Amino acid sequence: MEFELTPEITNDIIFAMEDQSGHFLYDSEGCLCVPANEADEAWGEEFSDSNDDQRFYEIPLWDSVSGFRMMDRFVAQLRNPVVREELRDALSSGHGVFRSFKNILKAWPEIERQWFLFKDRYMHAVVLEWYNGLRDSWGLERIGPEPEETEDIVSQDFSFLELQADDAGSADVLLASFAREIAAEYPAELANALMHLWQRIRGTDDGSERILAAETADGEIVGVSISSPFPEGSFLTAQLSIILVFPEYRGMGIGKELLERTVQLWAVKGYRWLVCASPLVPVTFAPVLQRAGFQEIGHVSVLDLTADSM
Repeated sequence: MEFELTPEITNDIIFAMEDQSGHFLYDSEGCLCVPANEADEAWGEEFSDSNDDQRFYEIPLWDSVSGFRMMDRFVAQLRNPVVREELRDALSSGHGVFRSFKNILKAWPEIERQWFLFKDRYMHAVVLEWYNGLRDSWGLERIGPEPEETEDIVSQDFSFLELQADDAGSADVLLASFAREIAAEYPAELANALMHLWQRIRGTDDGSERILAAETADGEIVGVSISSPFPEGSFLTAQLSIILVFPEYRGMGIGKELLERTVQLWAVKGYRWLVCASPLVPVTFAPVLQRAGFQEIGHVSVLDLTADSM
């Protein structure tokens, strides 16, 4: 019996797939999943593939291997480096994998939200592929996925605000953390030179500097954007001296949101150009700048004169 795959039927099949307490079949007449023994009773005989398969259908197989594969794919596409490594360690631990995975996500509510969204889409895709297999057997064309309603996780989990002069200390904490990150990545003298170069580009604040911040629901500053007119007193050109996001909050779109709000801030002021020439803006952020319309003009290069590079 042919049937239409509605959202309600999809959700019922997913629920039955995850129920490991028994064997379930989809009843196309009743439009719901039922235990296999109820299918037996409905037909008055033991269910088998040779019986009337126009009413009852095997639902997609879902076991611990399937669940592990889904978690592994989530971790592979996760852009947050800190949580990604924690989850990878959990998956490779060999015991208590599912419990460890869930416990780690509970400690990171923003990532946990991403997981639930990923899982929902993944499971729906599995059911759709199963249904398209049935449509193939019915001689019908395959159907594509429904357009996804994108959930703005960033705006739900973080608030964005402009820091006033008396709040600037909150941004200093993030800047100090970033300085330590630079110091850990480069030799001390080079790290010091890069920080001084950034301070020179940033210049001294004459009151026109603007600091936008990303804040958690608990009021913790986890990202900042610092920009100002450039040169001082300019009414047409502003510079974006830095965008910083704590490592554990990277890969969530916070930097992109800060950039968009910084662009808007100067655009409404009537500025024509926004320049980003900071040596401390990571290379990985370059695609975000390009998608926002920035054109690359030169770059910062460092040569180790003691190395045999010639």
